[in-house]
Amino acid sequence: MLSPHQDDETIGCGLLMAEKANRGIPVAVAVATDGRNGWYSPTPRPAPHDIAEIRRREWHRALDVLAVPKADRFELCFPDGELGDHESEVTDRIGALLRSVRPSQVFVTRPGDPHHDHRVLARATRQAVAQIYDSGLGVPHGGVADGSSLSPTGPRPQVFTYRVYPGEGMWPDGRPAPVTVAQFVRSVLRLVGRRPLLLRAPGSRATKVAAIDAYDSQRRLLGGELRYVWDAGVELYWPMDEHGSGDARGQSERST
Repeated sequence: MLSPHQDDETIGCGLLMAEKANRGIPVAVAVATDGRNGWYSPTPRPAPHDIAEIRRREWHRALDVLAVPKADRFELCFPDGELGDHESEVTDRIGALLRSVRPSQVFVTRPGDPHHDHRVLARATRQAVAQIYDSGLGVPHGGVADGSSLSPTGPRPQVFTYRVYPGEGMWPDGRPAPVTVAQFVRSVLRLVGRRPLLLRAPGSRATKVAAIDAYDSQRRLLGGELRYVWDAGVELYWPMDEHGSGDARGQSERST
């Protein structure tokens, strides 16, 4: 799972991570930025470096609740809000993670997400997957300089996107701004042929809620705008095609 910041976005897949832990399925989580520019607590705003450290501790507490092993947590440490200035490097770092972790599924923010960092992360992920699995770059010819060879990357992973903000779930290609009646109708009609991955896991809901509660610095945001989206026993994911949008070949299932 790829998260933009050391913050509540991680819980966009909280139910999924909790359910996989219950089933003994390993999960790796990578966070792209340090989250130093976000602060939603009613307490006075700390300095940026202090915010980054606070959110880092909260992120690790949430992953403790979700039973993600420390060895499977990766921090890319890019500046919060500046991911677009490092997109090529972000792509390379994600590519290195794909070669190391060899996931069967990848979950990332949506290409049409309102937040710039979230969109950049989606593009970088799509590009990294294409470079490795569609161009044969995962296993260089002739091996590496010391004469050894890199292990195969394995089969191409399924890539899904997850929503962060309320109202994003029903838009396969991202929520337009502004939303018109015609756009709304077209989106509803497209849902018929572009089925998302629907996870229903009410037994893991309490674990997800406990992970959300680890983010003390974002209590105000999580208590209002996002709580009704994430405090639930259902999560929705859109398959990402090579262009970064929803894929008509997606599927709907009771759990993963």
